[in-house]
Amino acid sequence: MKKTIYQVGAVVILSAFLAACNTDTDEPTTTNAAKEEPTETEQVQNEEQQETNETTETSESDDSPSDEQVEATEPSEETKAEQEDKADNSTLTYISNGQPFEEKVVTSTSDEMNYTIQHLENYTLTSEEPGVDSLLNNADEATSMQIEVVKKEDVTFDQLKESAKETISAIAPENTKDLDLASTLSERKDILNIVGYEALLEDEKVVKVVIERENLFVTLTIYDNVQADLTDAFLQMGLTIQ
Repeated sequence: MKKTIYQVGAVVILSAFLAACNTDTDEPTTTNAAKEEPTETEQVQNEEQQETNETTETSESDDSPSDEQVEATEPSEETKAEQEDKADNSTLTYISNGQPFEEKVVTSTSDEMNYTIQHLENYTLTSEEPGVDSLLNNADEATSMQIEVVKKEDVTFDQLKESAKETISAIAPENTKDLDLASTLSERKDILNIVGYEALLEDEKVVKVVIERENLFVTLTIYDNVQADLTDAFLQMGLTIQ
């Protein structure tokens, strides 16, 4: 009987010992697997961080101008040269003795009346007296043009027109005429009004032209002669006053 009890006790103790051994072996295996494999939350965070890094790199790449863009924004030396060449090659066309002429012009600024004018290269702009400038033909002292520029608040176009007409009539009462400047008015949109009168004395002539621009009035007095016939040249130069 005792032997049987001992056998049963031995079996129970052995069974308990084996169960304890199995439990100790299984637990470490599950723990190691959990450490080696990331959770779903960690995977999502890793993916979001990777996308953020890629977006930042792309944005920095887009913000940096490429070499082609830098070259496109900088004017080329050829373009600068073309612009300078264009400025140096401004010309003026006029009619003299029935023939068309095209010549280079330069720009001058009045010291007294604060206006600019484009004139032929062999002409000189000088101040004659307060309120009056002269454009002189360096090749022919007999031909020149007086220039008077006034603000629109100081006088009206009709007043200047009547004054010009009276002056021409006084010079040659029997030999005056109105100039036809309709084509000039239609071709030059910057000119609001224009009128002109001519007096002829033997082979010399005096022409007065009144021009209305948006901000000022210009009165031109042209001294010309039949041989030179530079009235149109002076007029075309006078039309550039602004």
